[in-house]
Amino acid sequence: AGGMAPAAPGQGVARTEYLLGGSALVQAVATLPQGLGGYAATSFAAGKAFAKVSVPDYGSLYIAYNFYIPFLEALGGPDYAALVPPLALGTPTWTVAEAHYSFDISKRLFVRLGKQLISWGPSLVWNPVDFINPQKADAFSSVDLRAGKPGLRLHAPLGSANVFAFLDFSGLVSGSSVNSLGEGLGYGLRLDTTLGGFELGLTGYGGASSQAKLGLDFSGYLLGFTAYGDLAWAPGYDSYEQSLKAGLGLSRTLGELKRLSLSAEAYWQSDGKDLTGDSTTMATKPSLYMGAYYAYAALEAKEFLSPDLTSKVSVLANLSDYSWRLRLDESLALPRAVPLTLSLSYSGGGAAKEFTYQAGDGNLSLGIRTLISF
Repeated sequence: AGGMAPAAPGQGVARTEYLLGGSALVQAVATLPQGLGGYAATSFAAGKAFAKVSVPDYGSLYIAYNFYIPFLEALGGPDYAALVPPLALGTPTWTVAEAHYSFDISKRLFVRLGKQLISWGPSLVWNPVDFINPQKADAFSSVDLRAGKPGLRLHAPLGSANVFAFLDFSGLVSGSSVNSLGEGLGYGLRLDTTLGGFELGLTGYGGASSQAKLGLDFSGYLLGFTAYGDLAWAPGYDSYEQSLKAGLGLSRTLGELKRLSLSAEAYWQSDGKDLTGDSTTMATKPSLYMGAYYAYAALEAKEFLSPDLTSKVSVLANLSDYSWRLRLDESLALPRAVPLTLSLSYSGGGAAKEFTYQAGDGNLSLGIRTLISF
């Protein structure tokens, strides 16, 4: 929803603009072990609501909140207790996702101050050059529920190139201590340009209390495919260990009507390893992707069997421990009906591996969700 305040008599046509909106995901999921000897069931609503006010000649103020409300939790079988930590049903959790003030200086320099998410890097699933955001984006989530970092972002467009800088304020306060600028500031810099039909990017990040990182990335068209890739290097020094991360992806639409789309992505990280059998270590990791080699592939068909149906089949595999997850999504958009997506996923590859250590080898997950945007 949006609106505009009327201009005062005798003034120009510039008006204050108001924008309200957001998205909400309502979902129910049931996870079943091999042999159907138990279950874990959850249902919740999650989403983001935002408000933006733009004042001519002054800039814009933006604030966004993430919310999560659990509706249902149920367990059948003691082995699934770790999948569903007890929550207060019906009690909402609100988090400030972003809150920032933006303005420009003669359209030559664009400034954003406050808590914000930074979008650097082309990859869809892993994005190794995403150095700044405290959380990696979840490519399989219908709503981005990450929270940004406090800082100052500068953007200077230079014809066919762009220069971005980010001063990261998040390290200035540690618990009850306030650090000096020299100790607590983080510095991010990105340069992107176009060359031969490709967009090329160089990204760096570092600080006195942060490991230095350097990234290279590209995106463009190659032999009919959209191709992208990135390489990230963190050198070893002091107490930091060297690491390398790399990703490569391809996507293409198929058929005369462009209703089929194929996508694939590969990822490698030097510090990943096979943790088969080490469920304790895997449970303490902040996210998945603990191995060294990964692959993802998906095929999507729009208007498949029906003009109101979109089907997507995808597979995500850890090639270090050979665990994997196969997923089918059926999205229905019937006239005068709530849009629904039905999901079925199966995880396998052996017990106590990355995709099976929580719910067991051969587990099934059934889900239904709807996404409301306003």
